[in-house]
Amino acid sequence: MSIMRPRRRPTVASRPTVGLYLKYLLLVVYLLFALIPLAWMLSAAFKAREDVLTVPVQWIPPSWHPENFLLALIEPRFTGHSFGEFLLNSTIVATATALAAVILSIAVGYGFAKFRFRGREGLLWTLLGSTLLPFSSVVIPLFLIIKSMGMYDTLIALIVPFVVSGQAIFISRQFLTAIPDDYLEAARLDGASEFRIFRSIIVPMSGPVITTVAVMTFMTSWTMFLWPLVVESSQANFTAPLGLSLLGIGATFQTDYQVWMAGATIAIVPPLVFFLILERPYMRGLEAMSGLK
Repeated sequence: MSIMRPRRRPTVASRPTVGLYLKYLLLVVYLLFALIPLAWMLSAAFKAREDVLTVPVQWIPPSWHPENFLLALIEPRFTGHSFGEFLLNSTIVATATALAAVILSIAVGYGFAKFRFRGREGLLWTLLGSTLLPFSSVVIPLFLIIKSMGMYDTLIALIVPFVVSGQAIFISRQFLTAIPDDYLEAARLDGASEFRIFRSIIVPMSGPVITTVAVMTFMTSWTMFLWPLVVESSQANFTAPLGLSLLGIGATFQTDYQVWMAGATIAIVPPLVFFLILERPYMRGLEAMSGLK
């Protein structure tokens, strides 16, 4: 005698809703708004000067001038310095700042996460609260401190004020709090020093947050304009953002838009390469920290 089994209803694949289509549409519109200026910049970088500001816009250059990139990179402008020197300064400053910020934020975050001391919470929230201040409000006292320390008009003045970041320390502390204390206690029972624990356990397990802090600090340092403008007087110490403000002025004091746009295109390459190299660990770091309580 056969047993009657209930018939299963065929599963119907979920169809995209109207709201989902609207989200995609908004993303596409936002993407176009973000890419159109970049496309115009890249197109202008290959044009002759008289073709840059034509109306309507010629997205494809009538004649190609790749020599604009060479002029932007190595030709000294009226300042006597080439844009390549400014790029080198930015690379040195951003790399040194990111490296120092990673080391200090992990070390300080480890102290806040795994050690108990008086005033810990108050100090942590003070550091975090310092990130809420607009940078323009601390430029003058910071300038006076840097000048009194003899670092005015040096590349060091672009590094030292930003190696300690309340935001980076807080992010590091939040990540390191999730590391089980059992690992550290086992290492202490084996006779490991605190430095050995930090070097052999904390640092290898902190890859995601190290990458996140490195990317954030590098990008912030690379795009900074106000502080280098205040603290640097010698054009030999200018960074890429300051160099771009001088790059478009030609020998006849006419604006060389094509050289300007070529320099801007070159300026986005180093941070873009840096981000692409660290993209996967950076995204994993964001995913890991998004799940932390």
